Amino acid sequence: MKCSWKKIASLGCVIVLLTGIASACGSGKSPATENEDQANEKSINNMIDDFFAYVKIADTKRMPTYFEDSAGAENAIRRAYENVGEKAFEEWCSKIQAESRITAIGAKEARVDLTVTCRDDDSVMENAAENGAFADAGKLSDAIHSAPFTTKQVTVKLVKNETWIFAQAGSEELLNVLFGFLQTDGLVAPPEESSSGKNELPISVYDAYWVDTKGRETGGYHCSDEKICLYVYTWNTYSNKEISYEYTDPAGNLLYSNTFLMKNNTDWIACSFSPSAALPSGEIFCHVFDTNGDLVHIASIGIYANDELIPYPITWLDASGWIGSDGLPVTEYLADTDMITYEGKALKFYRDMELSYRFLDAETEEQEQVLFEGTMSITESTDTFRFSYVPEVPFEQDTTVMLVVTTSDGTPFLSEQIRIVMPEILETDENGNPVEQPSAGT
Repeated sequence: MKCSWKKIASLGCVIVLLTGIASACGSGKSPATENEDQANEKSINNMIDDFFAYVKIADTKRMPTYFEDSAGAENAIRRAYENVGEKAFEEWCSKIQAESRITAIGAKEARVDLTVTCRDDDSVMENAAENGAFADAGKLSDAIHSAPFTTKQVTVKLVKNETWIFAQAGSEELLNVLFGFLQTDGLVAPPEESSSGKNELPISVYDAYWVDTKGRETGGYHCSDEKICLYVYTWNTYSNKEISYEYTDPAGNLLYSNTFLMKNNTDWIACSFSPSAALPSGEIFCHVFDTNGDLVHIASIGIYANDELIPYPITWLDASGWIGSDGLPVTEYLADTDMITYEGKALKFYRDMELSYRFLDAETEEQEQVLFEGTMSITESTDTFRFSYVPEVPFEQDTTVMLVVTTSDGTPFLSEQIRIVMPEILETDENGNPVEQPSAGT
């Protein structure tokens, strides 16, 4: 099933972008060189090209990443999407085109005049009912499709961080030009309640992941992070269905509770939490409940000290674990084992990754001793990761072996450990037969 809030699509549309005359921007700042201006001009045009390509395919996940205030952009786009539903939102976005002219440029700032072409909202409203609302999202979509085009002018400021993005100042005007009409209250008549009746499809979750303030999947949060959010996706769509959710600590103490309204044929739930104070290191849990109070999903995420690295966002299945040479699960290895292997089974498929891994003796006196280290290149899509180590000599005593895996940039990917135990030595008689040990108390 298509997930409406995290679309993945190829870019196959043509955006007309006109390059203007570049000039120095910002008094009191060192002007960029001519070569820098040309490079920045090209980067800006590429950035605007990419942004409007994502607008055209209604990619709600990627659009906010082009704004300095990505959270504000995400909220504006979300309000528009929720207000009119997927079909009308996609129809509106698919008709948007833009022309750009750079009017000022510097090393870190630029100004661009945009001419945005979209459907004329006044003409769209001419097809609405007398009360100013469309009967459903389909009727609104049809009205958008048949409405004539209009153009709107907006001047935007860009700033360069790692890449060029729309500056926070003035971005609200651009978002209003693009999505303001779709945020109009009462644009679509309220749908019939779908959360009652014994024929209702129960909530069934097929995917869920945690996101940062830019809408990107994350493997955890820092103690001081101001926003925590779990996106939950359902197999079916619902209208006017209110979902409740709670955040708790490991002891079950309530940290926060709220509700989320699934409005017009919605198949996703945003469980957002803004802590009023720093959270302690550890773990927190999100519980999602149906309208009748039944628990439909529970997820946990780690909270890390501000100076710790956040792990790579990956969900490991229960089938993951240490295995023997026969491929069967083991809970410990004998000291003379010929191979130590961990097999991780992920929920999703991954590719184009470079991993580094180390097997460590975690019980050496001074520090963890590196037993083996290697690298792994993931070039084909896979959900299975296998890390192996062949000991050169048997272990001489009981110990603990740790597996530590990181990505190429040092991000924690996997960390597991297992016990190594000495084989039991049986006492034998002069003929080599095991001597039965006396039972306790004899």
